[in-house]
Amino acid sequence: MKIVHVSISDPFIDDWGYQVNLLSRYLQYVGIQNYVVASANDFPAYLSAEVIKSIKAKGCHYELDGVIIRRIQTRKISNSFIYTKHLKQTLDEIQPNVIFHHNFNCTSMLVSAKYAKKHKIPMIVDNHADIINMSKNKFWVWFYYKLLIGLSCKVYRKQIYKAYGVTHSRCEFIHEYYGLPYEKIDFLPIGADVIHANSIRPTLELRNQYGFLKTDFIVVTGGKMGIEKGTNNLICAVEELHEQYPQLRLILFGKFEDNETFCQANESKVTIVYDWCDRTKTLELLKLADVACWPIHHTTLIEDAVAVCTPIINRKTGTSEHLIDGNGIWIKTGAKEELKDALWQMLKMNEERRSQMALACESMKKRISYQNIANKLLNDISKTL
Repeated sequence: MKIVHVSISDPFIDDWGYQVNLLSRYLQYVGIQNYVVASANDFPAYLSAEVIKSIKAKGCHYELDGVIIRRIQTRKISNSFIYTKHLKQTLDEIQPNVIFHHNFNCTSMLVSAKYAKKHKIPMIVDNHADIINMSKNKFWVWFYYKLLIGLSCKVYRKQIYKAYGVTHSRCEFIHEYYGLPYEKIDFLPIGADVIHANSIRPTLELRNQYGFLKTDFIVVTGGKMGIEKGTNNLICAVEELHEQYPQLRLILFGKFEDNETFCQANESKVTIVYDWCDRTKTLELLKLADVACWPIHHTTLIEDAVAVCTPIINRKTGTSEHLIDGNGIWIKTGAKEELKDALWQMLKMNEERRSQMALACESMKKRISYQNIANKLLNDISKTL
């Protein structure tokens, strides 16, 4: 069987830990030949020139862990509206048995659906959009999401075998904005990269490497950080608790989205700041911590924290409600006092409660491991072939 992942509006960045990277790799592990079709010239604005240069240097046809990458020319009108060149020719060359289109759009999805119809093969689509991360421009929301994508889904509804939401709220989004019936919609969560996580060294070795003590209580957060993410509240909460608990430390890694939080973090005496990290270092920083915290929004780093069995503090929303079941603490708003209370609960937890949480962490890791997600996907696909 050959599965082609069309990843145009959901950009494919080599060696990153996003859905298309990991899912294609785990499907490859079980003997399914995977291809990824991605853009050769359009990359997210946040990528460094060095990363873009390294990707372009590989050319338009290469291999990553057995997954074959094909890059084609595209023309970006907006982050979501991207025209593709040579997608049909590339699909003709690959001759897939299944098309997995990552994220809904009205350009590459139409080409993919037309190919699926002609060759009588199933097409599946996953959705990474919801009311939180969609555009705030109401006209664009109506025009692009409801009109263009909605019409595209209506035209090729028969070709869409499954429409997966990567969170529960994104399942609802498919029905509400794209008009697909519930019987075509299913939940396929972003998963835990358990194979990579299991290769990370033990916590005490990591603490020695990064200069932390066994007795330190370490809080970690990462990704895009700033006032809108609640990072400022987390820094304040840790600083105030530090007066009562001197072993408390905070690790931040990633990119600051406002200068105020950047200055606050670098002036804090209990905060250690790192830039963006590669996959291994990301998992190391998450594993050496006692708790990982994201005060406001979901990030795929939460699934990475699950992969290394680190307890989580997170705000309960439709994008995160499936990620804590005894393996962490829910918060409601991400306010400073709420974060202080949640961290204090973690600090004062007795051994019995810590053991229970450790078991819950292992359980959640198994529940959303990419091995299980890949098996579910293959079981769904097998029903159509």
